[in-house]
Amino acid sequence: MEKIGHRYVIQYFHLKGLSPTNIKTELDSTLEESAPSFTTVKYWVAEFKRGCTSCENEHRSGRPSEVAIPEMVKKIHKMVLGDRRLKVRELADMVNISKSAVHRILAENLEMRKLCARWVPRLLTIEQKQRREDAELKFELLPHSSDLAPSDYFLFPNLKKWLGGRRFTNNEEVESAVNGYFEEFNGSYYKQAIEAIEHRWEKCIELKGDYVEK
Repeated sequence: MEKIGHRYVIQYFHLKGLSPTNIKTELDSTLEESAPSFTTVKYWVAEFKRGCTSCENEHRSGRPSEVAIPEMVKKIHKMVLGDRRLKVRELADMVNISKSAVHRILAENLEMRKLCARWVPRLLTIEQKQRREDAELKFELLPHSSDLAPSDYFLFPNLKKWLGGRRFTNNEEVESAVNGYFEEFNGSYYKQAIEAIEHRWEKCIELKGDYVEK
């Protein structure tokens, strides 16, 4: 189903009184992997609540001079901060500009890049680096430090590989598959992820608080 088709379905369920969560469940049960993200569903429900009635695309522009205006940059930045796992195509669909224009705003205006499937600033400020370094020296973990969290640099990426290519028809099948992943491996499998923390802490300090790639 095309993106515009998604919007009509979201609008239909919204008019029936379904919440964004319930709409997402309905879409997942039918469209599976091709279903739009929950953030996309919430965005369009909010648009319809504000009085938007059209599900069609307006004219899109890919020229930086036309789209990289402060309002657009601020809008995309707010969306990314709300959900750092958003894809470029999802952002482009929500703000109605081309994917190349969104990518330019992220890379050039916001100076962001993907790290562990999350959007992060390409370069940390001196203050941000110092806070990260101070936290590691005190054995504390800052929130949203995906390169320092075992769940982000080990567990979720490997779980994604484990589930890759599979199709599920309901939540019970997903739950069963995830449980199967955790039951497949013994303690030594997870131990290596925990032991890697020390190396990453040391690397973070060595890099003066910058991101740890490996």
